[in-house]
Amino acid sequence: MKILQLVTSRQYRGAEVFAANLSEELIKLGHEIIFAGLYKNNSNILKVDEAENVDISGGKSNKLSFSLVGNLISLVKRTKPDVIQCNGSDTLKYMVAASFFLPKIPISYRNISTISEWMGSKAKLELYKAIFTRVDHVTSVGSGPIQDLISTLNYPKKKTSVIRRGIPGEQKELEPCAQNLRNELNLHSDTKIVIHVGNFSPEKNHQFLLDVFEKVAKDHAEIKLVCVGDGITYDKIQTEIESRDLGNTIHLLGFRRDIPELLAGADCIVLSSLIEGVPGVILEAAVQGKPSIASNVGGVKEVLIDEKTGYIIDDFDVDVFVEKITQLCLNDKLRFTLGENAGELVLNEFNPVKNARKFEQLYAALAGIEL
Repeated sequence: MKILQLVTSRQYRGAEVFAANLSEELIKLGHEIIFAGLYKNNSNILKVDEAENVDISGGKSNKLSFSLVGNLISLVKRTKPDVIQCNGSDTLKYMVAASFFLPKIPISYRNISTISEWMGSKAKLELYKAIFTRVDHVTSVGSGPIQDLISTLNYPKKKTSVIRRGIPGEQKELEPCAQNLRNELNLHSDTKIVIHVGNFSPEKNHQFLLDVFEKVAKDHAEIKLVCVGDGITYDKIQTEIESRDLGNTIHLLGFRRDIPELLAGADCIVLSSLIEGVPGVILEAAVQGKPSIASNVGGVKEVLIDEKTGYIIDDFDVDVFVEKITQLCLNDKLRFTLGENAGELVLNEFNPVKNARKFEQLYAALAGIEL
């Protein structure tokens, strides 16, 4: 089969990385992939080996771009895919607009979030209901998000399925990774590192983490927070770290490609998001045997089992976050047990090959192709 994987931009973010990983597995199964970003990304460009990597437009517009629709139509006519996979709401809007000028090609949408949380207005809700009438199938990362989509948009349940995110299972050597990370930051080998990986944006709630680690630092100077990523709130958070005199407690690494090594070098992961779909970073940490502490939002419960693979915390309670962070960092046996449980969960339920085969079967059914 030939599959067009549409992403918002070819960048290292959750939905895009998922699409790239899935594309790589599908290529291994013998399929042809066009990995296309709606908007050109000028730095840290995500590519899929052995796929056709392409950008459809130069940048994002605040209004519907008719030239982008035209470019997308041209791409589909040139490549003639059997199935089109949309990853992200912008890709779906543009693909649906283009579909009116193309022969019928099955459109599948990947749902990673709780869609009711960003509907906003009745007009937007009605627009999306109309858009989804052109969608042949919706796959979701978890049962919670898909039930929300079905009820919010009155979308037919029979045209949906839950296919977990496949997480590449290469475990790094923990001790060298731990030492390398501490050497990079000039930290003592006994320092405990809590890591946050994610885009710097309001919904990731870095401000809350500053409140948490300001309290952690008062009694446990040996526990540090390392934040990986960049984005629109980076400079603001950096300035506030300096103003609160937290420079020795919170370290910002910016954008990095070596995420598995960083996760392997940390002791646990923290996530304080206001909004989440099903966070893949928790699973990526689990591959490295690391437990997580996360706010109870979105699909966190799909990937994190409270008190078995980490801790889920309600109500953004600073004191509870502080308690669980210190408990995990200072109890090696507990941290190892929860991390080992997390690794087993990924191995059993988030196998990338198994999940790629599920997508393969879905695409073949949508396209009427016998495998």
